[in-house]
Amino acid sequence: MNTQSVVSRRKVMVAAPTYKRNDLLDGLLKSLNELVIPADTDVTFIIIDNDPARGAEAVVAKWQAQFSAPLHYHTEAEPGVTHVRNRALDLAAGHDLLAFIDDDEFADPQWLAALIARYEATHAAAVFGPVDPVYPDTAPGWMRDWAIHGTSIPADEDQMKPGATCNCLIDLGVVRETGLRFETRMSLTGGEDTLFFTRLLDAGYRLTRASGARVFEHIPEGRATPKWLMRRWYRTGITDALIAGRDMSPGAARARGLAHGLLRVATGSAAVAVVAIASLGNPRQVLARCYTVCRGAGMVTFAFGKQYEEYGRAK
Repeated sequence: MNTQSVVSRRKVMVAAPTYKRNDLLDGLLKSLNELVIPADTDVTFIIIDNDPARGAEAVVAKWQAQFSAPLHYHTEAEPGVTHVRNRALDLAAGHDLLAFIDDDEFADPQWLAALIARYEATHAAAVFGPVDPVYPDTAPGWMRDWAIHGTSIPADEDQMKPGATCNCLIDLGVVRETGLRFETRMSLTGGEDTLFFTRLLDAGYRLTRASGARVFEHIPEGRATPKWLMRRWYRTGITDALIAGRDMSPGAARARGLAHGLLRVATGSAAVAVVAIASLGNPRQVLARCYTVCRGAGMVTFAFGKQYEEYGRAK
């Protein structure tokens, strides 16, 4: 009897949302084509284009002719990455695991194998890997040294806070058990992945990290600035307040957001003033304290029923 015929092979889907980043998508696909795939794993790659003009189709078609594994192109008409991620969940039906990577990233050859190995060692509901920022030449030296746009993971270990979908592996069995989806009302604000993984923690599932599952993210000039970071932290405050109040009445959630936001604005402002004097205006030290102020301002904004669509699009 051929034992190989009865051995179950792991089925993994790798999904990358994309929207008008065709040059970067080309680099991502090059890196995915060079991945080391575990011998007992069948991998399917999908690119989900959120551009109504189907701008990524030609890029994917070029790579389909030379890709080492099945590579498929799909579109999602509803604007916003939440809809794209939910489309990936639908397309991954029948698979065991779903990995997400972004179109402005490229993967280390061991990326997927490291995520899978950590999953096999822990059977966690989700595994997250590190993100190394790749800065433009115009980025200040202190920002490069800080690597504030990235995610450092020095060791394989569990985590008790939510991660991000820019580098993750999700157990689809858990998704089917819970019926969990990405929150569509956050599609243009961001933070939908934070809520998704927070819900997994709420349900008692394990989250973990794989230090060897490394990806690299291109940071454009427009993001390599203090102004962009402060806007991101402001948006984070809004979505954090929404998530913190996920099981409260709207009134209670807003009251909580206002109290926590005002406290952070006050304490953060004081810390900014002290550090600005003590460090003689060191930009990294000052900006690090601005995080608390910006996040607090976002919470106050949430308390007054306002939103900030970081991923909003021109009509």
